[in-house]
Amino acid sequence: MPSRRNIRIGNVSGATGDHWNAMQRMVRDGNVDVITGDWLSEMNIAWNAIVKKDDPELGYEVGFLQQLEDCIDDIVSKGIKVVTNAGALNTPGLTRKVEELCKERGHEKVIVASVLGDDISNLISQPGMSKLLKFPHLDHVEQSLDTWNLASEIECGVAYLGARGIIAALEAGADIVICGRVTDASPVIGAASWWYGWKEDSFDELAGALVAGHLIECGPYVTGANFSGFKEFLPDLVDLGFGIAEILPTGECFITKPEKGHGVVNKFNVTAQLLYELQGEMYLNPDVVADISKVKIQNTTQPNRVMVTCIKGLPPPSTTKAMIAARGGFQCETTFYINGLDIAEKAEMMKNQLEHMFKDSNFSKLSIELYGTPVVNPTSQQAGTVFLRIFAQARTKEDISASKFRDIVYALRMQSYPGYHMNLDFRTMDPKPFMEIFPATIPLSVIRHEALVKQKSVDVSVPTKTADYPVTRLSYETSKKLDLEIFGPVESAPLGSIVHARSGDKANNSNIGFFVRHEDEYPWLQNFLTVERLKRLFGDDWVKGDASRRVERCEFPNILAVHFRVLDFLDGGIASSARVDGLGKGIGEFLRSRVVDVPTKFLGRGWI
Repeated sequence: MPSRRNIRIGNVSGATGDHWNAMQRMVRDGNVDVITGDWLSEMNIAWNAIVKKDDPELGYEVGFLQQLEDCIDDIVSKGIKVVTNAGALNTPGLTRKVEELCKERGHEKVIVASVLGDDISNLISQPGMSKLLKFPHLDHVEQSLDTWNLASEIECGVAYLGARGIIAALEAGADIVICGRVTDASPVIGAASWWYGWKEDSFDELAGALVAGHLIECGPYVTGANFSGFKEFLPDLVDLGFGIAEILPTGECFITKPEKGHGVVNKFNVTAQLLYELQGEMYLNPDVVADISKVKIQNTTQPNRVMVTCIKGLPPPSTTKAMIAARGGFQCETTFYINGLDIAEKAEMMKNQLEHMFKDSNFSKLSIELYGTPVVNPTSQQAGTVFLRIFAQARTKEDISASKFRDIVYALRMQSYPGYHMNLDFRTMDPKPFMEIFPATIPLSVIRHEALVKQKSVDVSVPTKTADYPVTRLSYETSKKLDLEIFGPVESAPLGSIVHARSGDKANNSNIGFFVRHEDEYPWLQNFLTVERLKRLFGDDWVKGDASRRVERCEFPNILAVHFRVLDFLDGGIASSARVDGLGKGIGEFLRSRVVDVPTKFLGRGWI
């Protein structure tokens, strides 16, 4: 344990391509002990595999290296540790680049370590091993990798590692730790565990660090971005600072930001980030399972400083998530613009013509969808324009070649609806490859998890205390059933008049968390937001074929929240979805816009 004081961990990236000087500003203004960042998603790992095939020296996230170049001197002078997952599919390659950078700047004593073992492509490629492990689907145990209908060979497979390799590297003296696919919170768990010397079974402490990592891993999300209450803070929501977790020896934490950074941290946007991309009440991780059913999030007397408590830790599962990616084929798209009168009929005319022309196609997916709502008496052509998006996928490039997609679409322009005009960037109609993703589970015991420090390998043991957790998460309606009439007279108003929401994705699943700001509104939310009500709120997006789709519901009473996990809702998710919102980021805002009966006494209230 380096110090008795609380460790301060600053995040400098929420995704690949995040702000290019976030690290520099965190080093300068954050007063942090450790810098972490999340550069990976299910999508860019797969693309890094393809890049690495063309150039074995690549396959890592270049953005991390560029940020590090700008502030490595200050990092070294201040003694700040750095832990990143930017190694992606080439952790050794990025490690070499960082070592070269340190030597060029005269920092030869800086120890750069690697955490390895996440790349399981070799296990997948071994017929015997693959058959033995089966790689069952993460959410559907009846499915396995063998049942995946592949268009081509698998590009890569990665296992989500925990924090043990990071801890081993830091304990061996590492200053910079380069990882590949560790879980989003693992850098924070690893840093806090090293700082305090937590044991393997310090489950409450580890669980607290897990939640702290979850809260800051999306960078500026916890400082005001992607927050449905943003209007209250509009003057300050420019050039947002990134989040800092100040973790206590107990695992409890304060969430804050650099004083000089713009944005806001309060219990409401921290609540929104907590509800983002959850698995339900139990947050599974390779080091610990966090029971967050009783979590508390409270403002403190200091501005932009929120305390998070009441998280219980449980033993981790004996398995971890694996993400397996393969090329799914090729896709094209284009957009037609429709304005004026008879919008629906114009769209129907175009759709009929397209379906006729594509009737003999060999597409694996075809989507022709109208986006937007016609405006009565628009004040400009722009204000009255909606989009008709045509999106197609095929297993082979030949099946979606120019003659089978672009030429057909273009040929319709002279026989189309009144006022026809379309996107003139015809490059969107050229076939481009897309990836498909299979989320699976893999036993931790078969992974060669190791830390490489000063050319010495440190084997990382698997947890000795584990527990079994059901694939189907605990789901329930409220136990405090009330008649909605007891809340008095109602008015028709958007749900978002009194309810905040945050939505996102995990593979093909949509996650939506709802919460209210006042305690007397929560019994209404508990009884109003049932599974059946959620389905009705989805409206036309919930079609007849969705009747058997699994929806999991749980409650977080201490933060006045209800959370839903809607399985298989995103049409394949980020890699292969035909949806414009394949990540489900806008679903929560759509549901907030739905007009419902809201108790009159709850309307017009301010913040508390």
